[in-house]
Amino acid sequence: MHQPVFWSNPTPKHANLFVWLTFAALLAAISIIFASFFPLPGGLMGHDYSIAATGWLDGHIWFSNNGLSVPWFTPSFCAGQPFFPDPQSAYYSLPQFLAIVAGPLVAAHLTLCIMAALMFWGGYLLARKVFATGQLIAVLVGGILMFNGFLPHRLIIGHMSYHGFGLTPLLALLLLIPLGSRVNQAAAATAAGLVLAYWVQSGFGTLILAGALGVFLLAMLHCLRGGSFKNFAARAALAGLVGLALSAAKLTAAFSYLANFPRTFYLLPGADSLPDALAVVAGALFLPSEWAVGFGMPKMTNLQFVLGAHEWAFNFSLAAALLIVFLLVGLVRSGRLWSRPSLRQGLLLAALLAGLAWPLAFNYFDPTWNAFLKTVPIINTASTPLRWIIVYIPFLAIGVGLLAQRASWKRWGGVAVGACLLATVAQTALEPRDFYEAQGYDARPVVLAEQLLRSGGFRAGITILGTGAEIKPGAETMKLTSNNTFVAGMSQVFCYNPVFGYQLEKFSAANLIPGPVLAENNDFLNLKNPACYVYPKENNCRPGDLFRASQIEEARNFVAYKPFDFNISSAQRTANLVTKIALGLVAWAMFGWVMLTLQSRRKRQAETNEGV
Repeated sequence: MHQPVFWSNPTPKHANLFVWLTFAALLAAISIIFASFFPLPGGLMGHDYSIAATGWLDGHIWFSNNGLSVPWFTPSFCAGQPFFPDPQSAYYSLPQFLAIVAGPLVAAHLTLCIMAALMFWGGYLLARKVFATGQLIAVLVGGILMFNGFLPHRLIIGHMSYHGFGLTPLLALLLLIPLGSRVNQAAAATAAGLVLAYWVQSGFGTLILAGALGVFLLAMLHCLRGGSFKNFAARAALAGLVGLALSAAKLTAAFSYLANFPRTFYLLPGADSLPDALAVVAGALFLPSEWAVGFGMPKMTNLQFVLGAHEWAFNFSLAAALLIVFLLVGLVRSGRLWSRPSLRQGLLLAALLAGLAWPLAFNYFDPTWNAFLKTVPIINTASTPLRWIIVYIPFLAIGVGLLAQRASWKRWGGVAVGACLLATVAQTALEPRDFYEAQGYDARPVVLAEQLLRSGGFRAGITILGTGAEIKPGAETMKLTSNNTFVAGMSQVFCYNPVFGYQLEKFSAANLIPGPVLAENNDFLNLKNPACYVYPKENNCRPGDLFRASQIEEARNFVAYKPFDFNISSAQRTANLVTKIALGLVAWAMFGWVMLTLQSRRKRQAETNEGV
């Protein structure tokens, strides 16, 4: 029997035990390393928890009043704004569920641990089941994916909408794993569609395209090794259809909202030469983020904002970089790295190289090239092309595994893999994080409000507009600023919502007055009608208009976190129906698949018993 190069113990029981023990050790390590950020001393957290944690409390309030019904709008911020139509909203997501059950601090930490675990198992199974690596190599792939710097550093800073990136290896697995039965292939594609829908619902936003490109690169690599492009394309098409159908309501609402707030006015930064662009990407991929920012920022031009350390956190360890170099040198010297491709392989290789080139090209600045990018829909809304470096993360992890699989290390393979994993954990534990430790968002008011809401001691409702408030839990006085003010019943006028621009460039506070939200002034109330942001024509208003005095009942329901009557577009009605039908069909299809699978197993067991 053929044994994997790096696995000398043929006993499956011992091999599986090794995998589980390694996974448990790695998960414990990542949990311990980052636990101190949830929260930092004094109840502080990363700056973007000012939108993430307040959003979870806002969602918890809605859930307490209305269950799982769609939270179309919220009065908590910006004097009233869309909720469900906001592409970054995440009401139907894992972090929101965990926040309702256990509070924001536990939700943030658990989300990191769960997504890191999914990265490990997604990478491990992808390596084993799709790329046919040895078990130890699959552990290496899963381990370096788990400890890649993107996920933990984004989550400790508060970019919770990016947690869905942890599902990327799983998505690739569902689209590429060899399956004999067409029923099983359809089930895998449907499950992949659920992942795509989750990306939409959890606020992954435009990085969905980057995640999809990352999966495409893995597919091209698999096809180059003999995998079926036809099967991948068929599954991907069905998954896309399922994902679009399940997300139709959210996507239609989001595009209706964003049509009134285009974000094409931000500059696209980049390196001013291709060698510098390559150096920037390489530094981000292999240096600790606080080293990468110092290395990469001087090479960047056309900057509108300073790119903090978290924007450079994509790093594999330096040990992984050394392992890649060592493997490449060894394979080049042995002459076993390249072989002459066929026409089919040449086309696949061209597609692979084009996909690999895109993030590099996106991070290159040239006036003519930049002007062209600003004409490309969706791409022209970006402000930080660096984020597309995530495309390389799953590809590099699998690439390391495949290089190691081809190496002839025999007894030294296990030592090299173990050393790489240990060095990766050590670097993650020891790398400098001064930037992350200096974050200043005070999460204590939201944490306190969550606890009181869970125990029935917090009565939510917006009564006034303003810019600052305070609460007194016991002897201490807590100052509330930014989005935190809704804890005291105040909707923050100068709120934080990137849809309106990072500095509220697209937000208007015209005709808003600090004071009661239901006060009348010239036939209008002191409160935005959020339906006007999304469906202005259908509601006979303009984006940003206030509630009319005649809409006092609707406004009362709105500030009490209850549904109110508003009109939607015909496209939205159709999209809502499509999503409802898709939910029913997917639930029915998955139930049918489970029943067929159980029936098939019982039949095989019966045949086995008869044979005995």
